[in-house]
Amino acid sequence: MIEQLDQTITLALNGSTSLFWDNLMICITNTFSWSLVILMLLYIFFHNNTLRDALIILLTIGLMILVADRLCSGLVKPWVARWRPTQDPEIMYLVDIVEGYRGGRFGFFSGHACNTFCMATFLSFLFRYRAVTFTLYFWSVTTTFTRLYLGVHYFGDVTVGLLVGILIGWGFYCLYRWVMKRIGTPRYVTDLSTPTGYKKTDMYLFLAVVFFNYIAVLLVSMCRGIN
Repeated sequence: MIEQLDQTITLALNGSTSLFWDNLMICITNTFSWSLVILMLLYIFFHNNTLRDALIILLTIGLMILVADRLCSGLVKPWVARWRPTQDPEIMYLVDIVEGYRGGRFGFFSGHACNTFCMATFLSFLFRYRAVTFTLYFWSVTTTFTRLYLGVHYFGDVTVGLLVGILIGWGFYCLYRWVMKRIGTPRYVTDLSTPTGYKKTDMYLFLAVVFFNYIAVLLVSMCRGIN
């Protein structure tokens, strides 16, 4: 019963007859499309922290993504061995395939959902700025939705992935706080900063970069549709 419901929801959200939406989903799901946002985050880390503290943040994020990826792709996917919709003999011919993209054999749970939500959770705790938190989770939701649209994950795959991602992000933020209390540089909070000491001007700049990045993705998708 649950599996049938999972299939029904997945097929309902999978694909469309629009070339524009196909192109948009391909662009959003591609990590390279978010390179400018990643560079902006690096600027924020180094602009608001000492070199040592910024490197600790990067090390924490690197370990977090490594743990999330190994847990998903290295352990759970081969152990559970649940087919992706695009590879599942039961429904693979009902799935709308976009540009021949089918992904690997197994899809439980979604690495995209896990990675994006652990990043969003960690950064939300790190910055403590409401508009940025909303934007980070909006990015996570849109990226996760592309996996359903492209048919490379079941709804259950992404649901479990995002929940695991939130837990991992929270856990690594707790680890980061524990380390910083012992060796970190004291942070100063003013009216011009977030509760965790990050400049509000940098938060505004981050929001602007994410907004223009979405605009750029939209324009690229439109151009791909024309060509």
